[in-house]
Amino acid sequence: MWGSSVFLCYKKSVPASNSIAYKAGLIFRYPEDDYESFPLSESVPLFCLPMGATIECWDPQTKYPLPVFSTFVLTGSSAEKVYGAAIQFYEPYSWELLTEKQLMQLGLLTPVERKIVSKSINSNKCICLLSHWPFFEAFRKFLMFIYKLSVSGPHPLPIEKYISHFMQNIPFPSPQRPRILVQLSVHDALILSQPVSTPLPLSGANFSTLLMNLGPENCVTLLLFVLLESKILLHSLRPAVLTGVAEAVVAMIFPFQWQCPYIPLCPLSLAGMLSAPLPFIVGVDSRYFDLHDPPQDVVCIDLDTNMLYVQKF
Repeated sequence: MWGSSVFLCYKKSVPASNSIAYKAGLIFRYPEDDYESFPLSESVPLFCLPMGATIECWDPQTKYPLPVFSTFVLTGSSAEKVYGAAIQFYEPYSWELLTEKQLMQLGLLTPVERKIVSKSINSNKCICLLSHWPFFEAFRKFLMFIYKLSVSGPHPLPIEKYISHFMQNIPFPSPQRPRILVQLSVHDALILSQPVSTPLPLSGANFSTLLMNLGPENCVTLLLFVLLESKILLHSLRPAVLTGVAEAVVAMIFPFQWQCPYIPLCPLSLAGMLSAPLPFIVGVDSRYFDLHDPPQDVVCIDLDTNMLYVQKF
């Protein structure tokens, strides 16, 4: 047929592995009791594992993925921000802890012969650090150091000693000592630097990351949508960039303040708020689109492809 075109459109998606999803929970915390001025939010486990907690079944030859670093922001009722830095990783999970139904759900138990299939069972876990200060790079180095300790051989000191030393004995940067060098081991060190004094409010904004991922033209367009109080959805397969970009977006409108919902890294279980009838700035893992389609009135910003998508409605 002349003058006509046929387009075949399909949606790419990661093949689903045999897995069991469950509600993330808190295994251990330090300190064990809340500070009076810094209570621990019950939603922290959700933000540590934004795509959910899972038990997964892999082929025995499958290599463990590298740990994934992410950051997030919790905003209290008084608009005070708490910054979170987290490292997510996988570790073996004993099949003896699973019920027969769960074994079949994971494809480990054949329904007829009732034989256990030889596969690797793993679950995702997370180490997280919370602070009123957005020292994300220093926190990343500390969390990676703790993770490496946890997966390496026995050590003279327990991991808890390293954590308590970092939390209790390391001084905070001050005008007299603006830079603090923390020697974690012979090969590992980090620097805590006092935030630069600027007229802008303290935030975890990373303007260089914003420009590198969007470019100047898209940044200006994004600023326009923020000033128009649009529904803005940032997404990336790199969760570590979402918070820095979202913080930069809200910092761009200074001296104005963003008063609407603001979740730089939104857990999948809270993604229903994208249908809320009010403006928001929300960031999600791009795997969200494997499961859901965003509402039509949302401005989608893809930080991995430097694309800004506005649906017509």
